[in-house]
Amino acid sequence: MTKATLKFGPGESSGFAGIATAPFNNAPPARILRELLQNSLDAAVEAGEKTAVVRFEVSVLERAAVPDFDGYKSAFRAAVDYHRKRNDGRLSDPGQQVVDTIENALGGGDQYLLSVFDNGVGFDERRMTAVLGDGSGAKDAGAAGSYGVGHFSAVAASDLRYLLYGGVSDRGRRIASGFTIIASRPGRRHPLSARGHLVKKLLGGEEGPLFKFASGKDVPALVGRALSRIRKEQRHGSVVMIPSFNYFRLENNRSLTTIVPLVAAINFSASIHAGELVVEVDETAIQGGHSKRVDAGNLRELLETVRERKRAFRSDSWLRGLRPSGQNAWAAYQVLSEGRQALVPTMAGNMDVHLLVPAPLGTARVDLFRNGMWITDAVPELSPTIFGDWEAFHAVIMPRPKTELHRLIRKAEGPMHDEISLKLLNEDIERDLFRTALRAIASWLRNEVPKLNTKTYTPDDFLVVSSGDSAGVGAEGRFAMWGSPVVVRHARLSQQHTTGATGATTAIEPDGPGIKGRPKRRRQREAATKRTRPLPFRSTGVPGGRGQYNIEIECAESVEEVILRFRIDENTDVTSDRLWPDEEVELTSFAGSDADGAPLVVRFQNAICGGAGLLA
Repeated sequence: MTKATLKFGPGESSGFAGIATAPFNNAPPARILRELLQNSLDAAVEAGEKTAVVRFEVSVLERAAVPDFDGYKSAFRAAVDYHRKRNDGRLSDPGQQVVDTIENALGGGDQYLLSVFDNGVGFDERRMTAVLGDGSGAKDAGAAGSYGVGHFSAVAASDLRYLLYGGVSDRGRRIASGFTIIASRPGRRHPLSARGHLVKKLLGGEEGPLFKFASGKDVPALVGRALSRIRKEQRHGSVVMIPSFNYFRLENNRSLTTIVPLVAAINFSASIHAGELVVEVDETAIQGGHSKRVDAGNLRELLETVRERKRAFRSDSWLRGLRPSGQNAWAAYQVLSEGRQALVPTMAGNMDVHLLVPAPLGTARVDLFRNGMWITDAVPELSPTIFGDWEAFHAVIMPRPKTELHRLIRKAEGPMHDEISLKLLNEDIERDLFRTALRAIASWLRNEVPKLNTKTYTPDDFLVVSSGDSAGVGAEGRFAMWGSPVVVRHARLSQQHTTGATGATTAIEPDGPGIKGRPKRRRQREAATKRTRPLPFRSTGVPGGRGQYNIEIECAESVEEVILRFRIDENTDVTSDRLWPDEEVELTSFAGSDADGAPLVVRFQNAICGGAGLLA
């Protein structure tokens, strides 16, 4: 019986902190967990499972149980000696840190093993080859999971920088492999790569397979025990194992029962809400450990804990890099729970659409999910700006599995599955089909969402009060004023007024009939040179403390109706020619009166309001 051992093929020179590991060294914990969940969920969908069950299990690791542990140590020490000799007996500071971490993992003390189980389609040679490669072939062919470079980020969670994979097919066939990144070193015939593969043999691969994998009774014992559990409990599935699991080197919240549930709730709310995903965390094998289950029953409770978080998570948070924000994730859950559901046909396949009007956050938003996982809110052909004449709505869209639309979305996601890039689609045929399908969704939304019943109004000028809010708060906690309120004039002929010889004021309508013998454009140019009415409003803004602003508005004449719009423009100029997406403004209090002191009647539409004095 030939055992699987770590094989290092030919490769370029790379140190312990070289280019081979650069993409993984600073991977945020939330992104690693999201990638593991996504691969497992995709595999369960491909297997036709009604509910995907993903289990994160932490146990105590015996180092000698790590497959080819002696081979790993030998390769590691040979690489250390080689790179020290090349650099006068020293390593770079980043390289030395990596070596110290691995040395500590090879020494004494308790270590942990993280095993991620699923009930997906498992592995065969083609899928396992995709796991050890860049995943592109398997992704195009529709293999289990969208294995790309993203799943390698889990290397950062192992102090040995070592990952193990195993799978059981629905026919009971077992297969296993592993992957490590150490550093390059000399070989007998050629330099050896920093990447090692736990396989029985490296093959030529020019026209045939690249590896001969361990299968059946040849599967390493550590992986084999996990596969036996899978076979007994759920018939088929796979496991990803992370030896010397370092808990992402977190100083606080060192518990997966804290981290995993929120990652799952924020990014997989659609599948959990529909009962298509259950996530389990079990740390009871270690001292002080607990267990937790995430399903449709407690999804709302989890999302409520982050519903007030409006922005992305801080750089020092274990949720760093996770999108959407807590507030937007909560809003999407509201759409899934309370919105109207419809099946919209397109040329590329059917799309499930959940629609809620008015939008929970007051602005138009479209969230794209695939297989119940959130992908992006920046969807081509569905930008909120194209729905300016419609009431604010929030839509959650999901392509039906096994459709061309599903395939195109999956292909356009990118390696981390959190964006849509048309550049990833082949030629114009796929891109045109994709755009046509999304335009069909846009058309459906326009037909289903009520149009605004107020007349479009563009002021001829408006007031801009600039503050230092968007640049942050200074060390003293005060807002810096950039200047006095600025009047910005937009000469709109439809709202200009001219004063004639008799003193009468008449409005100029540029879209009206032209005057005989005088071109319309000439008449507009002449009108634009005449005197316009002054703006009757005056606005003053005064910082009211951290995150607060007091605005006073006065009007010099009587008007029947005034429309006020409050927005926060980030990185814009005072003319607002460059607009970024609106950020909601919370009105905490309002007081107003007319010239006689009588209270004003105020109507609020799509506003976040609180405090006294507000009339709905």
